[in-house]
Amino acid sequence: MYIIFILLNLNHYKIIMQKFSKFYFKRFEFDISNLKARFHYSFDNEVFFEELIDFKNDSFQVIENIDKNILDNILFHLHIALWISYYKLFPTNELLVESWYLDDFQINFWKKFYINWLGEFLYTNKISPKWLFNFVNIKEKVSIKSFYIEKNKKILVPIWWWKDSIVTIELLKKAWLNFDLFVFWKIDELKQATSDISWKKILQVSRKISNKLFELNNIWYYNWHVPITWIIAFSMQVISYLYDYEYLILSNEKSANFWNILWEWVNINHQYSKSLDFEKDFSNYVSKYISKNVKYFSLLRWMYELKISELFSIYWKKYFKFFSSCNNNFKINNIEKYSKKFWCNNCPKCAFVFSILRPYLSFDEIINIFWEDLYERRDLEKLFRELLWISGIKPFECVWEAEEVIYSMYLTLDRQYSKEVLLSLSEKEQKKGKLSNVKLPYILEIFIKEVLNKMNKNDFDDIEKKLFTIYNEDIIPIELKKQVF
Repeated sequence: MYIIFILLNLNHYKIIMQKFSKFYFKRFEFDISNLKARFHYSFDNEVFFEELIDFKNDSFQVIENIDKNILDNILFHLHIALWISYYKLFPTNELLVESWYLDDFQINFWKKFYINWLGEFLYTNKISPKWLFNFVNIKEKVSIKSFYIEKNKKILVPIWWWKDSIVTIELLKKAWLNFDLFVFWKIDELKQATSDISWKKILQVSRKISNKLFELNNIWYYNWHVPITWIIAFSMQVISYLYDYEYLILSNEKSANFWNILWEWVNINHQYSKSLDFEKDFSNYVSKYISKNVKYFSLLRWMYELKISELFSIYWKKYFKFFSSCNNNFKINNIEKYSKKFWCNNCPKCAFVFSILRPYLSFDEIINIFWEDLYERRDLEKLFRELLWISGIKPFECVWEAEEVIYSMYLTLDRQYSKEVLLSLSEKEQKKGKLSNVKLPYILEIFIKEVLNKMNKNDFDDIEKKLFTIYNEDIIPIELKKQVF
């Protein structure tokens, strides 16, 4: 028994220390009878992965006469998109494409995207991108067949747990536009509540990740979050074809364009797949290789997050009990057993959303959402200093510019407390160098001492103009822009 124990541990040690040199895009399959796709990958043809995506929805009508050549073309691109969940276990230099063929334009597109998308992962793990993402075609060049949708103005809106998609839903409803909701993966309590409140049906795509991924995550290999927006983008191309949707409308804001830190030659942006740069590149790619008239864009691109929060808080309080922006409670291994509070109250996202909602809600309303005043949390001081850019770098999370947090705190002081505390608005008061007698939360005291007292009224006027201007983003189709705005 002792010898067996040693051998078992030696085998385990071998697995832990195993390194790979090549990643293979093996093949994909589609069962047209039940609309299920399978995607296969491998490291060095030794470790294999299979992922299942189920596109069948009995509540929605699939097009007649599905063209296998068109569908194979779209599925190939989804095949390239899904690989990231497995590749990040052990980034290899070479990527061997056995399932289809990539031309030079496509290779450059994928290289740019993955360097930007994996930038945070590579930076954190000190892996240089210089020698990565070398695509090698195994097959000869193949002809592609794109698809064309007759103008039908059918709209599909992906939802998650966030307030941004709720704002998109309400803007479309206000314009009397018909649309359906889209969920990638699982329909949980919050998504179902959004559907019920908005009276809109959900078209769901379910996903089953390879168990081998989780097995390797639990030992030596790298593990990191995957920006799901990218995978959703390509899965929606399949849905657009199968269910005949012309407009694929996301809810990404202007704030998502701004990066966290420059490393090597890469501007690392945690939210790259939500940025305008990505949406333009992606739309151009889709037009060239998949469909010339399917439109993928964000309806909220013309707004900063603070403006979106204002709209959300003023008009649509019916959703307050059924939304979250916290990612900690919704990780893959926790997605079905998250806290009923919906917020962890410890992460950058919770702190940021608390800040940008605080000026627009009463104290009782904000407590009903978060269950506590995060500005009283002394243990969150380091996090708020990062959000305000007092120290550290912008957190690697879906948080936005420091000016949005600064102006949120400024508005909170102005609306929720007393104007006496706005010391920097008066040169005379600023010279006093002390706070008024108004009792303030700990984090707001820091804000006044280290940010507010270094600014003046003109600074805040400039920030207000920037954050509440309606920007004209040409990525939104003109015919839809006229109806909604």
